[in-house]
Amino acid sequence: MSPVLTVIVSIVGALALLALFTVWFCVHCAKKVLHPTSKRKPLDAWPDQYGLPYENVYFKTEDKVQLRGWFIPSAQYSNKTIILMHGWGMNRADILKNTYFLHDLGFNLFYFDFRALGESGGKTSSIGYLEIKDAAAAIRFLKETRPQFCEKIALYGLSMGGMVAICEAARNPEVSCVVAEASYYSFRRVVSRWAWVHNKVPYFPIIPIILHYIRKNLGVNPERYSPKYNIPKIAPRPVFIIHGRYDNLVPAAQAKMLFKKAGDPKEIWLVPGARHNKCAEVGGFEYKQRLADFFRQYL
Repeated sequence: MSPVLTVIVSIVGALALLALFTVWFCVHCAKKVLHPTSKRKPLDAWPDQYGLPYENVYFKTEDKVQLRGWFIPSAQYSNKTIILMHGWGMNRADILKNTYFLHDLGFNLFYFDFRALGESGGKTSSIGYLEIKDAAAAIRFLKETRPQFCEKIALYGLSMGGMVAICEAARNPEVSCVVAEASYYSFRRVVSRWAWVHNKVPYFPIIPIILHYIRKNLGVNPERYSPKYNIPKIAPRPVFIIHGRYDNLVPAAQAKMLFKKAGDPKEIWLVPGARHNKCAEVGGFEYKQRLADFFRQYL
């Protein structure tokens, strides 16, 4: 074999190995998103730690995944319930500590773990598409078992939960109002950003392969369920967008884009100095006051 041919064969072999490694890496990243076993962490807080009576509840989604949660009734009878939904890699305890104060305003609170996270069943997460089924199941469960407590329903969602809140409200007229905190704008953008922030993965050629694997695995294109397509459908019901001004995972510009697409009435608050999922921590008293004012006015 001539030296030139040897070099060509070596280059082709190296490129083939690189291509195989790229595909393997893409599939590995996609599986980390779809099957987040390492993210299923135990609960570290319960309502009774904050002096709140509660019921442990269990219910199933339309695709037969069992979910677990808490129903926290208001101290005095109320027909208004807020359903509170956590982000990817989190569980219901993670948002309890920053939102339980809403109970003192006379609202019933309903927390649950999304599939494949916390104490709920299931092995597949989808950063939103499948989790919309979870939110629908939560509302259906409340309507069937506690109709007197949920004549009015509000949704609060953090990060992935914010996306779910927007999409469920868009399709369900029974939702009276929505708070979406740190929600992403589009599925494609959040996967791309997550890969870059956590692994410094460039968009091309990695992200298109990851997105293709996710679409094939789920049997649907999750991008179609992105908040940017759904938030206009919520109006004339109110939407409150909360976002960290220095969010490192979902840039604040995306919150502004969501706000622009939303119909009236709508509010937006970019929390100065807050990064992703840190609005409550940084916002402090003002965070509680703004949430309280919104739910008092619209629920």
